Amino acid sequence: MNAWSRADIVIAYALYCITPLNQIRPTNKVIQQVAEIIPHSVASIVMRMHNFQHLDPKGGEGLGHVAKKDIPIYEEFKHDWGALSIEAETLTGLALFDSSPLHGAKPLSDLTNHKRVTRERVFFKKAVLSAYDDRCYISGCTLPQMLVASHIKPYSKCRSESDRVSPDNGICLNTFYDKAFDSGLITITPSMIIHVSPLVECRQNDDFTRKWLLSLEGSELPPPTKFPPRREFLEYHNDIIFKR
Repeated sequence: MNAWSRADIVIAYALYCITPLNQIRPTNKVIQQVAEIIPHSVASIVMRMHNFQHLDPKGGEGLGHVAKKDIPIYEEFKHDWGALSIEAETLTGLALFDSSPLHGAKPLSDLTNHKRVTRERVFFKKAVLSAYDDRCYISGCTLPQMLVASHIKPYSKCRSESDRVSPDNGICLNTFYDKAFDSGLITITPSMIIHVSPLVECRQNDDFTRKWLLSLEGSELPPPTKFPPRREFLEYHNDIIFKR
């Protein structure tokens, strides 16, 4: 059995962050590709990813026998997502955060933008969508072309790189609800309750607005599988972005 190096564990954690829990399985093409690069089997990588699921407070039960080496990696990168994204892609030579469980990942190339900010944005989108199982948090829409990793606290208002890239500052929404959320027409409280702006109530003279916006008032949302929205970001949206 090959020992797990720091680099191997970093890659496994990155894979955990960008993979929906129901796709952490041996048939995942990205995991298969990584198993050809690092000296560990697909089954071993899957098990390591489940270790991180156990460490993640909201990730589910995972595997209880967490390796001691996993904990420092988790602590090192849990608030430094940008560094994680750059290091994992550099170690594998794969565009991990442009990948899919079905089709795998393409090799990094001159056509890939390696600028840190660009790769951070790609990581953020992939991690947020995976946390919501590639499904709009409000509508349940699964059409990839319609899904957006929406910042809760706007990117431009975040004072730190960690806040800009952190998956718990994101929610997977379809393009319609993303626009409504960004515009402050709807908000989500720390209790996961949706509220609709009074501005919408003043324009309830059409069936579309009543059905797709006003009907959301008071709806309670289930917790996502990973990276639940951080309370301080939701409070910022409630207090600053939401139009009362």
